[in-house]
Amino acid sequence: MRARLATLALCCALAACTSAPTREDAQLFATARVVTDFESYDLHRVGLLPLVGQEVWSEQSEPVQSGFLGELSRTTPFEVVHLGQGDLAEIPGSDPYRRGWYDPRTIIALAKRYQLDAVFVGTLADAQFFAPQRLAVQLDLVACETGAAIWSGSVHLDASDASVRDSLLIWATDASDAEYRGSEPSDLALLSPRRFARFAAWQLSQLL
Repeated sequence: MRARLATLALCCALAACTSAPTREDAQLFATARVVTDFESYDLHRVGLLPLVGQEVWSEQSEPVQSGFLGELSRTTPFEVVHLGQGDLAEIPGSDPYRRGWYDPRTIIALAKRYQLDAVFVGTLADAQFFAPQRLAVQLDLVACETGAAIWSGSVHLDASDASVRDSLLIWATDASDAEYRGSEPSDLALLSPRRFARFAAWQLSQLL
């Protein structure tokens, strides 16, 4: 009898282990292109510039920047340095909101000032900050050594899509995320712009 109970308990435990999804089970919606000599670049300290285009969505876009900073810092092998508008004030060519892009002189000047090996340059192409949330971001990793993009990724998430919602909830309930473990309901990710942005950044980081 005891042997039967032990076997039953073991089976239940194994079933519980196999039935709990992890972030590796979440579907990837991001795509990326990488240069063939990517591994030759020695990248340790990477800056994160304000997303180009975020002014279109005014102050509501701030959680996107915050979400990307938090997730890229946590899931990439780089030391990610947050660069705000104040850091760009005296840098030449730093008018991305009018030009729609960052001047190479900006990248070079930032690299010297903050001892950066590369810079994340992102564009917020589309967003909706109420349910169902929507977010489209293009992210380039620009090497300060050459001024060229050595990695480019893009992700478009629309929470009206069932597959996006399912993957988002899998990502949000993974117990490996100590920052949020047990502190909030998993479906808050469907409503929180910052959490939704973190999910987008996580998607991109899986391809780095």
